[in-house]
Amino acid sequence: MHEWLGEHRLADGRKVRFRHLRPSDEPLITAAINSASAETLLHRFFSPVRQVSPEMLRRMLRLEGGRETCIVGLVETPAGLRLICGARYVKLSTPEAAEVAITVHDDFHRVGLGHHLLRLLARLAVRDGVRVFTAEVLSSNEKMLHLLRKVSGGRIQGKWTGEVYHAEIPLPRLLS
Repeated sequence: MHEWLGEHRLADGRKVRFRHLRPSDEPLITAAINSASAETLLHRFFSPVRQVSPEMLRRMLRLEGGRETCIVGLVETPAGLRLICGARYVKLSTPEAAEVAITVHDDFHRVGLGHHLLRLLARLAVRDGVRVFTAEVLSSNEKMLHLLRKVSGGRIQGKWTGEVYHAEIPLPRLLS
């Protein structure tokens, strides 16, 4: 039985359903990574990877309880469930802050999934005592920078260090 956290209807009528990541999602994550573009993988992992090592995959699936939360979005296909997006936060040493990362598969860009994921993750984080998300974003990741501008009312709080933008997003702004 799935414990669905929410859903988002795509323009073509399909439903994306969201739930917490499970260790049994390994084949779904592997398939998503293997079919993602080099650009999407670069923006997620900050290095030009084509495959994720077994150790990195195990780390992605092994969440540190009380410190990390990860949700995934799935669609039903004729071949079964397909993982098309995911979002994770990891609490920082500052108790009310967490670093956030969002990935949407290339086949599903620009359909509102990033915004939906960020808001869903924010609701979970607030219940967990988090008040601010931080994000590290490569300058080439225009889609994420656009999303952050959109959810922050046009102004992202943060600073540039070389090619990386260090953003801060107060969660009340996301949930209003």
